[in-house]
Amino acid sequence: MLACILQVAAVSHPAPPATHRGDVSVVTQMSSIQLADLAPYSEFARAAYCSPTILTGWRCGQACEAVPGFEVSLTGGDDNRVQYYYVGYWPTENTVVVAHEGTDPTQLLADLTDANAFMERLDPMLFPGVDSSVEVHSGFANEHALTANIILKEVKSLISRYNANSVALVGHSLGGALAELDCVFMALNLPSSIAIKG
Repeated sequence: MLACILQVAAVSHPAPPATHRGDVSVVTQMSSIQLADLAPYSEFARAAYCSPTILTGWRCGQACEAVPGFEVSLTGGDDNRVQYYYVGYWPTENTVVVAHEGTDPTQLLADLTDANAFMERLDPMLFPGVDSSVEVHSGFANEHALTANIILKEVKSLISRYNANSVALVGHSLGGALAELDCVFMALNLPSSIAIKG
């Protein structure tokens, strides 16, 4: 959702009319097949909580077993100042996957990242061309900046090596916020022929 807000905010638009909760009249129920298609993405997000040493061989238990054949190429983070993250190639879908760990409530610096809720402008070096009026949660922006370039370099390498046609960005909690920032970041830094899923 954040990615949609940022993409819309980056272009000048008149303010939309006020919408009230009562105006929503249709809820679309997903089929069991549609839900099953989303399951691997939740497993990728779940695996992001595993330490990089376990992820390197894709040996993180049930989450890794649920997506066989996935090839991890980069892991990082310390579970505190920098959330765990990984990048890899999913041959079944010809997709590069980037996953970020969510907040670990036992890690003080991760908690402080969430608590740093002041708003700031997106870094123009990371987000070139995005209107300077667009603001995001400071803690999320600062955390994203710590890993953005190394992740982008690996994503580009995997796209080139495998001729991948899409990038999936996942995470839960803080990791979900980082994935949404990654969606905008990747859209600005990858060819338009690469589908961005997040």
